[in-house]
Amino acid sequence: MDATTKELREFLVMMHYKPESVSQKMTHYMEHLSHLLPVAEEEDVLHYFGILGHEQLSLDELAQKRRLSPNAVLSSIDKSLRKLAITPEWQMIKGGGSPQD
Repeated sequence: MDATTKELREFLVMMHYKPESVSQKMTHYMEHLSHLLPVAEEEDVLHYFGILGHEQLSLDELAQKRRLSPNAVLSSIDKSLRKLAITPEWQMIKGGGSPQD
């Protein structure tokens, strides 16, 4: 996993375990960023990390829900994170700026 994707993953983990450390503004931006993904990929990411009001689900639970193998779901999540990590929107978010700036 490259450094940019790792930063995004760490941010999403922090959103789950320390939601109070993420401002409402940043949470709002992440909500919009997640909408850049196709619906199934977005749902997998949100449920895997248990963020933005979604219940955290295990890989096995997601795999069963999607009728895929856990490895296929994990691969999809990793690809989705990479897609988001390279967007200009994430680059602005991680820098603390507004995607509309």
